[in-house]
Amino acid sequence: MAERLLECHRQPADAAVGIQGGNVASEAIHRAIELQTATRPDGSALADAGRTLSYRQLNQQANALARHLIASGLVRGSVALVRMHRSSELAVVLLAVLKAGAAYAWIDPDAPQAMDLPASFCIVKEKTGRERRYLALDLTNALRDAAERPSPNLPILSRGTDIACVLPGDSGAAYVLVPHATVTELASRRAPRLSAWDADPGAFGLWQALMTGATVTLSETPQQIVAA
Repeated sequence: MAERLLECHRQPADAAVGIQGGNVASEAIHRAIELQTATRPDGSALADAGRTLSYRQLNQQANALARHLIASGLVRGSVALVRMHRSSELAVVLLAVLKAGAAYAWIDPDAPQAMDLPASFCIVKEKTGRERRYLALDLTNALRDAAERPSPNLPILSRGTDIACVLPGDSGAAYVLVPHATVTELASRRAPRLSAWDADPGAFGLWQALMTGATVTLSETPQQIVAA
């Protein structure tokens, strides 16, 4: 799996699918979420098993974690492999990856290919000499620290044509590169006020909900959650 992701890591952004619009920061997914945060900071962004994160909390935690990821070697244009179950922590991690200017490949922890990864979060690295292909990070402490301190927005590193996520192709034959501009088009279709986060590998339902100010639920009974 690492070899194939390294190949997509080397491809230019214009190899991505569905690119529309200009190459501007306003088309970055996290920019749209930051605008929602400014509009409704105390509104409920995520509801996960009795735990609720406001837009302010989600955004600040992702800011803090993004700074940690950048300091750890995640750079604009790189790919992070994320092997985590759907949760509020996963939402923070994916948003942090985007804020760092990188792309994510979200992998089902129960999938066979996930067993090849040395950790739940890895940065894909070029192999030179004896260098490993992965830089594995344990985010346990970083997530805890991010939840305990406010952190302002970072400069917007990504543009509309930058890759946001990497998806497996049909029958696993190839990888599909999805740019920010393709995902931000979802904001033109407002999500339900309470939106369940399904298992799509690109997390597009998550982004559509957050970009339009909805509350994303991971509860079995989302009707019991009151959106702020």
